[in-house]
Amino acid sequence: LKYGNLEDYVTVSENAADQASDSSVCGLKAGDVVQLKDLLYGMMLKSGNDAAIAIAEHIGGSVDQFVEMMNQEALELGATNTHFANPSGLQDENHYTTVYDIYLMLQEAMTYPHFLEIAQLSSYNLTCNRGEQEVTFHLDATDQYLTRQVTAPKNVTVLGGKTGTTSDAGSCLALLSQNAYGEPYISIVLHAANKTNLYTYMNQLLSAINQ
Repeated sequence: LKYGNLEDYVTVSENAADQASDSSVCGLKAGDVVQLKDLLYGMMLKSGNDAAIAIAEHIGGSVDQFVEMMNQEALELGATNTHFANPSGLQDENHYTTVYDIYLMLQEAMTYPHFLEIAQLSSYNLTCNRGEQEVTFHLDATDQYLTRQVTAPKNVTVLGGKTGTTSDAGSCLALLSQNAYGEPYISIVLHAANKTNLYTYMNQLLSAINQ
């Protein structure tokens, strides 16, 4: 959002399409031509690692250069206990952050209206050109509040946020909500053992914002 033009068309590379079969992907293939804004939807809603790598290559020129940009951005925000090693969040011992740094980053991201718009969606149809064909992927959000699989406490309005899950990090969620008076809150849970625990802990946090 800061460095890219959302109307740009991006050709998905072999590197972006070649993601581990057990990682979260949109289903893009090498040679697919996708608008940058659709890649952003794919990365945010579906946690698509293929979309994340395609965005990194387009904005940074290479994954390594984009990771440098990510680390510089974190420093400028004061997220001094964060170091990125990749654009996807997949496990790497040199890729780490803290609850406070995630708060700083989410707060900055929310200054972009388009980020807030995407973060609130429960689903999206991503389209791309695959040779002569137009292909559409239906993407459901990974945030179970948005898909209504989980209900927030009374008088709490969930606006949206970002999930993240790896075997080492556990189930994670950074969330923007409003209390009964329309006041905004950011709440973050990291390292939950599973999705059930994640939303139980998050609801415990959210139940406090109207007290």
